[in-house]
Amino acid sequence: MAVDASTAPSAVVRREIETVWNDDDLDMIDDLVADEFAYHNPMIDEPIRGPADYRTLVENFRGAVPDYEMRVEEMISDGEIVATRFRAMGTQERPLLDIEPTGAEIDITGMLFDRIEDGKLVERRVNDDAFGLLRQLGVVDRQPF
Repeated sequence: MAVDASTAPSAVVRREIETVWNDDDLDMIDDLVADEFAYHNPMIDEPIRGPADYRTLVENFRGAVPDYEMRVEEMISDGEIVATRFRAMGTQERPLLDIEPTGAEIDITGMLFDRIEDGKLVERRVNDDAFGLLRQLGVVDRQPF
């Protein structure tokens, strides 16, 4: 049986990053995110669940950093799991994480671990440079070590 390359796990993740995060095409969330989706990030107390709440998360973040760009630097796929190393850049122009607009340019790195089922994201675990983000926004003024 032939595999549809467009629903291969790495293709789904890459398309979600490019369309939702980089192109701000939030309508693609319905096509790429499963109803049972869970988004985990240490900076958020509780997981974000479902396409509607994920859309709100993206709207809030992209609203604060409208020129946000996520670059895939490396992607490894093993079955339904996709690991992505990324670099994200942009300028904070509106409140973000209760931090008033700073006009600061952000440039952070991170990793995504996604689980894909039936051509849709069902789970995302984010591990990014939260300390670096807060330092670049002026919330933290020292190096960690």
